[in-house]
Amino acid sequence: MSTSSGPFARPSSAPNPGLGRLVSAMMIVFVLGLLVIGVIYLTGDPVAGGDAAGNDSSAVAPTTQPDPTDASETQPAQGEPYLAANGDSPLPKHGEGIAAPIKPDRLITEEDYNAPPPQASTLPAPDGPVAWTEAHKYLGQTITVKGTVVDTNNIGQLCFLNYDPDWEGKFYIAMFKEAFELLPDPPEEHYLNRTLLVTGKVTLHRDRPQIEVHDVSQIEVVEE
Repeated sequence: MSTSSGPFARPSSAPNPGLGRLVSAMMIVFVLGLLVIGVIYLTGDPVAGGDAAGNDSSAVAPTTQPDPTDASETQPAQGEPYLAANGDSPLPKHGEGIAAPIKPDRLITEEDYNAPPPQASTLPAPDGPVAWTEAHKYLGQTITVKGTVVDTNNIGQLCFLNYDPDWEGKFYIAMFKEAFELLPDPPEEHYLNRTLLVTGKVTLHRDRPQIEVHDVSQIEVVEE
């Protein structure tokens, strides 16, 4: 029966039946391709019993994975060190215990640790200069100290003026760079073997009494 005319005629706007069949065939091929790729992805190599070159994979011994529960597989032999990139590892060797931590040493005595902080002096303000050997008695007070400098040490930002060559624990002057950089010569030379009148507040630094000098006007050289 012809469908080119009459009530069964194909409308002029209907798509070409040949093109529809082509599109359907392409869709079928596409879906089949996706299915094949999915099967390969899920099952691995589709070639059973051999590789792509036709070799028999049954001739190759399977790789044995270590048993994580077997201590002999995860631990080195007795006496074999754990090695790090830069040598022996600090971790203990197989069979060794962990050493006890080193007991820390206290840098100060128990008595000094529990001692109360030093208190400011309650002495009345001195009437005139105080000898450097008595300066520690006026902690927290602003006084003028007299003494002859016999030892100096310039470390760049500070210059220490000492009144005794055996200076540990004894009174000293801490002169800051902002003060001594205005001197005509280095402070370790300018004040060495000279008698000074130094005015400032007596404080403690590492248990040593001191006066900090931030202005050169705090120091007066006594000409004798």
